[in-house]
This record gives sequence, structure tokens and C-alpha cells, in this order.
Amino acid sequence: MTDAVHRATSLRAAASGAGSVRASPTDRPPPAGADWPPPAAGSPAMGRAAAVALPAASGPVPALADPLPLIAARRSVRRYRPQALPLPVLGQLLRAMTTPAPQWSAAVRASVVAHAVDGLPAGAWAWVPVADALHARPAAGAPGRRRSRAAGLDQDAIGDAAAVVVLTLDRGAFAADPAGAARGWRHAFLESGLWGERLYLAGQALGVGCAP
Repeated sequence: MTDAVHRATSLRAAASGAGSVRASPTDRPPPAGADWPPPAAGSPAMGRAAAVALPAASGPVPALADPLPLIAARRSVRRYRPQALPLPVLGQLLRAMTTPAPQWSAAVRASVVAHAVDGLPAGAWAWVPVADALHARPAAGAPGRRRSRAAGLDQDAIGDAAAVVVLTLDRGAFAADPAGAARGWRHAFLESGLWGERLYLAGQALGVGCAP
């Protein structure tokens, strides 16, 4: 039901002229997955590579084909093991969160704050689905669990997690909704909620503890 409502009110569908709302080319938001550009060559990004390609996927998370058992079993986890999160597992989580979904707009963006991910230096990274890669985001000061915990209202779960996924909204993208910015605002929150739901279910399927 949620997916049907989302498809019927999709920012992307409206922008392409589906339904009764028709947009002019100048009103259309950018394609889903379009993100801020990676740092320019030579720009400081905490000394990290400008982009890290995620390991090739062996396929979708099988358990997501039948989400009802995952919904029944999923629980928030706020105490984590000290082991690092493997980069391939992080890639599976991010892909499951954003695909397959032809109705996604470009209003929602995902970033990863890496604390302990094998193969990924600590710091802030922008997830770019169309490139299947993480692009380094410049940050003032050294990355670390203490800064993450402080930014998360001093929640231990934020500082203790191997990685933190941060969802943000692009105001320009949802303001370009041809039905009006107010509708785009509501839709962007619905879409970010769906991303979060998919991320939690993928974590349950992969045996990775997570919490909102």
C-alpha cells in the first residue's frame, strides 16, 4: 500500500508528466541519484581518495523478496560489537536502500560517516547510487566517534556504530515539484522514510544491527 501511494505521488512521475500534472523541462528535478559533485582534483578531503568504488554486488539481498518475516523480526540494536563493518556489506545495505526504485526522486541524499569500515577510511562520504561509489566529503577537523556522538545529541549508538547513514533533503529538488513545494516537502519526507525502512530491513536480513 505504501509503495502504491508513493508511486502515485512520485516527484519523478509528476516531473515526467505522468498523471494530471505536467511539468515544464525547467521544473524537472535532476535524475535520481544525481548528487553533489565529488571534490575537485587537488581539493582537501581529509587526505582521502576522492571516491571509493563499492565492491561488485553478487546480487540483491535474497531475504528482501519476502519482507514480512523481516518486519516481524526486526529490532533496534544500540549496542554493537567492536569489529569493523566489511565494505561489501555496507555496499549491500546502501544498494538495498535505494534499489530497485524507479520512483525515487533526487530530493533525498544519503551520506555515510565511517568509523570502522574495512576498506574505507574514516570520515564523511556521499553515496552516489548512479556511480555505485562513495565520494569523499570535505569536513572541518578530524573525523571521529566523539564528533559523531556530539552531533547525534550525545547518543552512544551514534558514536559506537561502525558506520552512520545520514539522510538529508535537497531543498531545490523538492521545491521543483510541479505540484508545488509544499507537496514536494511532504513527499521528500515520505521518501526518506521509505529509504530508512529499507535500510533497517536489509540490516536484519544481513545480520547487521542498526537503530534509527
